[in-house]
Amino acid sequence: MSENKIKFGRVVILGRPNTGKSTLLNAIMSQKVAITSPMAQTTRKNTRVVFENEKGKIIFSDTPGIINKVSDLIGKRVNTEAPKEVGRADVILCLLDISRPKNEEENKVIGLVRKSVAKKILVYNKIDEAIGSKDHLAEYNYLEEEFDAVIAVSAIKEKNIKGLINLIFENLPNKDIKSTEEDAEIMQVKGKPVIGLNSKEYIAEIIREKAYLFLRKEVPYSVNVEVDSVIDKKNLILIKARILTTADRYKKMIIGRDGKKIKEIGYNARKELELMSSRKIFLELLVEIDKHWAERDIER
Repeated sequence: MSENKIKFGRVVILGRPNTGKSTLLNAIMSQKVAITSPMAQTTRKNTRVVFENEKGKIIFSDTPGIINKVSDLIGKRVNTEAPKEVGRADVILCLLDISRPKNEEENKVIGLVRKSVAKKILVYNKIDEAIGSKDHLAEYNYLEEEFDAVIAVSAIKEKNIKGLINLIFENLPNKDIKSTEEDAEIMQVKGKPVIGLNSKEYIAEIIREKAYLFLRKEVPYSVNVEVDSVIDKKNLILIKARILTTADRYKKMIIGRDGKKIKEIGYNARKELELMSSRKIFLELLVEIDKHWAERDIER
C-alpha cells in the first residue's frame, strides 16, 4: 500500500431490533458510544462514530432496528433511518441474532442488504446464548453464499471483535489520506471516539437510556429527553434537562412514588456522565407533559 493511502470507508450496521447492534459498536470502540436497552428501537437515529488504528479509519453507522409493522409517528420515522445510510456504505454488517428464530423483520433487513452494491459481511451474534433449543444458526446458513465474508461473534462478551475489525479492513477500499480527513466530516478529538451527535443530544440519549432501564415497558415510546443547557463551571458541569411525556399518567410513573423513579434515573445518568467525562456533574432533571414532542421530532 502507498504511504499516502490508508484503508478507509463507511460501515453500516443493519439488523432487526435487539440483535445487539449498539452493543457491538460499543465493543468495537472499547467504550460506550451508543445507548442500549432490551426495548425495540431504543436507537432512534443513525449514530456515527469514527474508529481508527494503524490499519486505517472506519466511519461506523449504528442504525435503528427495522420493525415489521409500525403505526406510531416515531416508529415510522425510525424505520426510515437505516435505508438512508445504506446508499453511502462501503461495507454493510448484517447482524443476526442466532439465539432467536428468523422472522419477517429479518427478511426486511436482508431485502435491504440485497439492494446494496457495497461489500457485505454476515455477522452471527449472540453465540454465547445460542445453545441447545436457542441455537437457530441452521435457519440462517443459506444466506452465507450471498456475502463476501462470514463471522460469528458475541458482542456482549466481546468475543471475536478483533477478528471482525480485521475482516472489515480487508473489505474496505484504499484511499488517499488527505481525502479521508475531508470525508470524515467531523472533527476528531485525540484519544477519544468521534461521536456524530452534539453534546446535548448525546447527554439526552444517556438520560433516555436510563429512563428506559428503570421504566421498562411501562412508558415505552411516550418518552423523550431534551437538554436545555450545559454549563461548564470548571470544577463541575451543570446540566438542565427535561423528560417529556404525552400524558399525566405517564408523568406519574416517571416520577414514581415520593419521586423515587426520577431520582433513580437522574442518579444513574449523572454517574455515567461523570464516568465518561471524568468531571463532577450536577444534573437538574424535570418531567413535563408535552403531547406534541413526537411531531416536533419528526420535523427535525
